[in-house]
Amino acid sequence: MGFLRKLWGGRDRSVVLGARDCHCHVIPGVDDGSRSTDESLAILRLLVGDGVRRVIATPHIYPGRFDNEPEDLRPRFDDLLRERDAAGIEVELELGAEHWLDDSLEARVREGRVLAFGPERYLLFETTTGPHVPPQLLQTVHAMVQAGYTPLCAHVERYAYLRDEEGQEVLEDLRAAGARFQVNRTVGKANVPGRGERGRFIAALLERGWLDEVGSDLHRPTPQGRPHSQTTRSPASISA
Repeated sequence: MGFLRKLWGGRDRSVVLGARDCHCHVIPGVDDGSRSTDESLAILRLLVGDGVRRVIATPHIYPGRFDNEPEDLRPRFDDLLRERDAAGIEVELELGAEHWLDDSLEARVREGRVLAFGPERYLLFETTTGPHVPPQLLQTVHAMVQAGYTPLCAHVERYAYLRDEEGQEVLEDLRAAGARFQVNRTVGKANVPGRGERGRFIAALLERGWLDEVGSDLHRPTPQGRPHSQTTRSPASISA
């Protein structure tokens, strides 16, 4: 697992990062994540302060929006490795990606134009978040498994189509097909197990033992980590 402990129940219920952060937009200038080397180093320092020892860099591979390819991302990742070393930040880095589910992803998987990570050979992917199941979902997940990857569904708590009664069947189908589920950590009132629609979904995953990985999904060096957030770091706001 990408985390060492899950806390929920009582006043301290939360989902926290462990030694590995499996979802982080830390490579500068390649997507809507970090905008500069300084921001990237600040993100790494923030995560190290939260106890993370290995960060998976997961830039978007999103045709038409972030047209990244593995061969283009690798040298940018190598640059980040050098900057980490020069800054003396003691954290391991590994290159992955957050792949957008569309009609082209299955072919990309079969052609090997993807970036998997970890001993699990996780292939992190995201989908639309609305109420309708993406038509390519199960077929693409099967293609990932057939190609030797472990599909890892990014921030699975966001997907409305998995939270209703029909969605529970889809969730079971994904699990049976070999997919695993990543949620974003609790920050403040966001993603608190049992609180709100997303929190109730996370609590249900915990009850079933289906919360496989936790990620920060950081895009900026703040606890919230979102591109639009201007919030400064408040150590007390993160349960770790």
